Amino acid sequence: MSKLQLPSGDDHPEAAGKHLADAEVLLAGKRADGAMYLSGYVVECALKALLLYEKGLPAPGGALPWKGKDGHDLKKLHADVATLAVMSGAKTARYVNTIATLPKLPIVTWTPEQRYRAAVAAQSDAQTWVTDARTVFNDTVGAMRKDGVL
Repeated sequence: MSKLQLPSGDDHPEAAGKHLADAEVLLAGKRADGAMYLSGYVVECALKALLLYEKGLPAPGGALPWKGKDGHDLKKLHADVATLAVMSGAKTARYVNTIATLPKLPIVTWTPEQRYRAAVAAQSDAQTWVTDARTVFNDTVGAMRKDGVL
């Protein structure tokens, strides 16, 4: 359990780690579609962890820092995190600079609707996505753990 666990029990940093481990297992098992799908959730959860760290945990029943489908839009989540990170005194500035190139990576095309698609992903694409997810995880959640934030 991290220090960013929501009153609902959702724990985005912990979920990011779990999804990364599962994506790596699926990649090794040549299940490219599943590896890519979970890689997107790694990035989503890592970005949400940054939003929660910067804005603070909402009170029980309070609003989250993302709304509806925007909560799955990696470009939007990254933009929200980047906007907050440049504010004076931002706690997340240290973690955002390392993922500044995220909007240019193929993984930002991820959507949760991929779960409904037939298995057509290439293993090489899955390798790229898992590598990108691992980098984002290490530079955000991993670094936050090392810093004692989580």
